[in-house]
Amino acid sequence: MDRRSFLVAGGLGSITAVGLTATASHAAQAADGEAPDPRQIVAGSLSMALSGSGRVSSLVDLRTGTDHLAADTSVPLVSVVAEGKHEVPSRVKVSPRDRRVLEFTGARVTVAVKVITYPTHCTLEVVGVTAAAGVDVQTLLWGPLPTAITQTIGETVGVVDDGRFALGVRPLNDKTVGGWPNEHLAYGFGPDLVWNPYGLQTGEKDEWLASNVAAKTSWGSVLRATTYDYSRVRTRQRTNGYEIPLGPLPALEGRIVGSKIALFGSDSDLALTVLSQIAKQHGQAYPTLDGQWQKAAHRTSQSHFWVHDLNTTNVTAAGRYATQAGVRNIYAITGDGPWASHGHYQFNSSFGGSDAAAAQLVAAASKEGIEVGVHTLSDFIDAHDPYVKAPADPRLATGGKAKLTRALGTSDTTLYVDAGRPLGPGVDGQRLRIGDEFLTYGTVTQIGDDEWQVGGLARAQWSSTAQSYPAGTSAARLIQNGYGGAIGGLPIIDEIATRLATAYNDTGVRATSYDGLESAGYNGWGGYGFAHLVNGVHRQLDSKEFITECSNLASNTWDAQSRASWGEIGRTDYEQLKRSNTFYRANYLPGMLGQQGLSGTTTVQSIEVTMARAASLDAGINFETTVQTLASGSNTEALLRAVKTWESARATGAFTPAQKKELGTEGKFWHLTETTPHQEWTLQEMDPSGQPVGEPQQVKAPAPGFTTPEPPAAQVGVLYQFKVTSSTPRTLRYDVTSGSLPRGLTLNRDTGGITGIPTAAGTSKFTVTARNGGTVVDAKITYKVRTAPGRRP
Repeated sequence: MDRRSFLVAGGLGSITAVGLTATASHAAQAADGEAPDPRQIVAGSLSMALSGSGRVSSLVDLRTGTDHLAADTSVPLVSVVAEGKHEVPSRVKVSPRDRRVLEFTGARVTVAVKVITYPTHCTLEVVGVTAAAGVDVQTLLWGPLPTAITQTIGETVGVVDDGRFALGVRPLNDKTVGGWPNEHLAYGFGPDLVWNPYGLQTGEKDEWLASNVAAKTSWGSVLRATTYDYSRVRTRQRTNGYEIPLGPLPALEGRIVGSKIALFGSDSDLALTVLSQIAKQHGQAYPTLDGQWQKAAHRTSQSHFWVHDLNTTNVTAAGRYATQAGVRNIYAITGDGPWASHGHYQFNSSFGGSDAAAAQLVAAASKEGIEVGVHTLSDFIDAHDPYVKAPADPRLATGGKAKLTRALGTSDTTLYVDAGRPLGPGVDGQRLRIGDEFLTYGTVTQIGDDEWQVGGLARAQWSSTAQSYPAGTSAARLIQNGYGGAIGGLPIIDEIATRLATAYNDTGVRATSYDGLESAGYNGWGGYGFAHLVNGVHRQLDSKEFITECSNLASNTWDAQSRASWGEIGRTDYEQLKRSNTFYRANYLPGMLGQQGLSGTTTVQSIEVTMARAASLDAGINFETTVQTLASGSNTEALLRAVKTWESARATGAFTPAQKKELGTEGKFWHLTETTPHQEWTLQEMDPSGQPVGEPQQVKAPAPGFTTPEPPAAQVGVLYQFKVTSSTPRTLRYDVTSGSLPRGLTLNRDTGGITGIPTAAGTSKFTVTARNGGTVVDAKITYKVRTAPGRRP
């Protein structure tokens, strides 16, 4: 697709911003009581200019004057789809009622967007949608903002980065879904998109990929988000073209008004600090570990024990094995988790059959210093769960519907309907729901202009009862999960979220995994379904010290999701695991190496191969094991000692970059020996038979301190950005312990970022302390920052 032909009406604007003068200009205008040009939107180090027609005409890095807007593009900041057609604004003006509001007006629709500026970012919120009489506005589209940045594309987090400048978009509520509707890809550079650029283990156009804010293109990248109007039933389209009717939703949640994003530009090293500020300032999920934001906490990549036989009788033994390995979390993956069924999620007998009994299991682990996690299958509904039993819940997820054209008797194995597409390819399974009866089918054949024959019926499935139905009865295509059961529609997802949060609050469970999370989007709701489950659970948790893993990610659940750990070590190619870790890092997620089998008879050499690769990528591991095999195995003690040794060295940041590179070399074997607890080790290369190769290398934890250069000078009225960096990953937070920062600046305790707009000239002296959690001593450093007076451009 020729980018120059994309939405060419209206042309490019002439407003630009150059270097730091744009920020100074804004400050000077504000000081003189003059409002800045509302079409020049400043978002941290980014200046986004709009043309008179509401199109993005530049994306300028205020520090350097570099324009990161992709060449030959002309894109509206905001547009809508109305009556099935793309409605593009032809002009933008300031609202006469509020100068913070820009009104984007097209032929039939006006969208009012409120712009609020903060030191490091801005927010854009739809505060009004006005349409001509009889015009149905279906979808709001943010951007897509086309950039020339190609180096790092954080698809899920919504940040693109060239190593010097980071440009980001973050959705700020559930209904603002990162990504782009499948139905409207033609309006969003669809032919230019590069699907799955990291080569993840997913389909080339898997559903969740369309739920990413950032996307790579053949010429750069785009940042985008969308909100659907669900005030009435809408027919949504999956990536494969299958159509699913959804809605309506309650007024506030079902309408476009309230769609909201944050926009920012920053130094690459400060992007995580800005993301932290956006999350805290705008009420997003902010999970912590040991009091530190999980996105900045090294502990988020800690290894877990996935214990397949964890139960009330062996939990103490499981905790002790984990302690021997230096691991703080055990995780119940018995079957598909410790549940009687997926759907209602009541604990089964392995956890004592009740929340109260499960709480006792968690308490027993806690006595060993161990936290407990549980596996889930998201909104999967088992065929024996109460949601499915007659009378089956009407809120199970369904796709399209057809009507019987002929009566169906109780013993008939063929039925006839007035539409074949709802029964065709596009969702999992070939299952229908007619009333409370579930049926599977085989063939679908068109036999007339308006009639299809459906053969090979298996009646009375899932313990339902065969009934007779008159012509005209509705037959709904049931959407199955990956194990052949059902999946929940949005109200069931909300109930599951409440049930899981209640279970975790009542028992003290501190970790979970949303396996099969894609099902929350495959029901047609996409990223919005993800948000109702993941954010829905997080909002109801009493403790935010909670680790969340997932089989899939979505942009508007990024804040609540701790990590992903995809692949099975030994089965998944190591190059694939490395590609996954490249994706994690691009999205500010911790390194994880996937699942590793561990029994008492596993060889120490094979585990050390895995541990060396984990050290190379600074990645955690989920060890799949059982108490039984650890209790009976002859190698258990040596294996657990090896895990602890490697994890201890990794946690201290002891391996040098050169050592990490060596440790990731395929075909090499390594042995690590601790010489001084938590401080020094020797690393020895081994041959396949276990004999040393060459001389051992010293591995030493870095001394507590800082790797930060002297901070730059500041200037009144100009955004300041500087990052304090500790030498050890043990650091839990940063504090100013004497003196004070220049007025207008703040220190982010989780990331070490110092940001803000100075308000007074002078010299400030202050001491920053890195709190290292007691494992290693705290470190201090003292800085001086001179703040120059503001200057007029």
